[in-house]
Amino acid sequence: MNKTYDVIIIGSGIGGLTAGNFLVKDGCSTLIIEQHATPGGCVSSFERKGFNFDAAVHWISQCGEDGVIYKILQELGIEKKIEFVQINPLMEVITSNGKYTIPKGRQEAIEYLKNTFSREAEGIEKFFEIQGRITDEMYRLFKTDPDSMNTLSRFLFNAVFPLRFSNIARYYRKKGADIVDSLAKDRDLRRILKIAAIFPNVSMMMLSWFWNIIYSADGYYPKGGMQKVSDALTENLKKMNGEILYGKKVAKIVTEGNQAKGIMLSDNTIINAKTVISNADARQTFFEMLNGDAGVPQKYLDNLKRWRLSESFFYVYLGVDMDLKGLSVNPIMWYFPEKDRHDFIGIGIPSLSDKGLAPEGKHVVIIGAFGDDSARPWFEKEKLDKEEYKKWKEATADLLIELTEDVIPGLKKHIVVKETASPLTFCRYTLNSMGASSGWSMDADQQNKLPQKTPIKNLFLAGHWTFNPGGVPSAFMTGRKAAEMVKKVL
Repeated sequence: MNKTYDVIIIGSGIGGLTAGNFLVKDGCSTLIIEQHATPGGCVSSFERKGFNFDAAVHWISQCGEDGVIYKILQELGIEKKIEFVQINPLMEVITSNGKYTIPKGRQEAIEYLKNTFSREAEGIEKFFEIQGRITDEMYRLFKTDPDSMNTLSRFLFNAVFPLRFSNIARYYRKKGADIVDSLAKDRDLRRILKIAAIFPNVSMMMLSWFWNIIYSADGYYPKGGMQKVSDALTENLKKMNGEILYGKKVAKIVTEGNQAKGIMLSDNTIINAKTVISNADARQTFFEMLNGDAGVPQKYLDNLKRWRLSESFFYVYLGVDMDLKGLSVNPIMWYFPEKDRHDFIGIGIPSLSDKGLAPEGKHVVIIGAFGDDSARPWFEKEKLDKEEYKKWKEATADLLIELTEDVIPGLKKHIVVKETASPLTFCRYTLNSMGASSGWSMDADQQNKLPQKTPIKNLFLAGHWTFNPGGVPSAFMTGRKAAEMVKKVL
């Protein structure tokens, strides 16, 4: 290609698509390069025999009219292109002792927990007192500096910060699990307050923010599946003459004198650009695409090697010919089986929120296994031949189905469609290191993410590797921010 683009974006995940939309809107010639056949990254779906499955993301926050996603879609003029259904209640925890369904509303959630665990009322009050103070300060901080989560360490060293945001400063590096364990004795209550411990080492600051999402019922499902979000962004980009190249992998970011000049594809095709945005995995960006020869400071590279990755997951996607409405199940459930190596599993039934995802009288059931260091065993099995790997996937899937039968009796007999995805699967489709689900782990001792401006001139980052916490709202925000950075140098 002889054309020189204003910007090339690596990856059509939400961060890349958002950046591309804002840049094209402002008249910048933009090319997005995607190694997969469809856009969206983790925000994508696939269909089997009339059942629509979301590949990785199963609900999204910040989609109400006051939410950051809705406002960004509004800025792009496509907020009406996606219909979001609110999931209420957003959280149901199931243990051997029964079901715990958290109602919408902060005070309602507190009263529910106090009534359910009456002997723990004092600890519950204390937990939410701390949570409330932290959340209030986080709202104030966001208003002060929308990019504050990227620069929080810098703020903390500012003498004024601990005075204005004393609770954030106090709990910034304290594990939420440690706070919960100090305030609650009941095992089920601990499980609930830790929000099923998806992120076992998350700070109390981030745990507080998660709870704000839960009791606000700030969880939404896009009608038609997650692919609708990515498709809306893609269609809008193309409508404005933005370009997307599918099925092509970027092998190298071309640099000259510590400045990004374009990219080279795996087939050695070079495409020139004035600026480059990488929405790809951070480690892949710097250790493979830049290959350590672009003058990136060693300290920067050492951090990339040192920082721990977020957990990966194993999913079972089921299409079932049974009507689940009479079972009193929630669209999103966390189940603690207490009879297996899995501490807990996630069970999602998105067709309860959107019946169009499955044929009449049938449902989509998605089972997820998470956990600390969940990916490593799978990558150790990478050395196995295809048949051995397939057998291990099937055995894991069968076990998760068996456990889910405690919640959905008779499930096994009603399976029409079954697909599986391991951390290796997610790594292959998203190119995220070790199949990481949300960039860097949100541990209390490593909450900063990468600055979107890199040591390489005219190279910028977008996506969940650059914002704390990771997730879809972060991807939208970093995409918009990356576009702003690019426009300043063009």
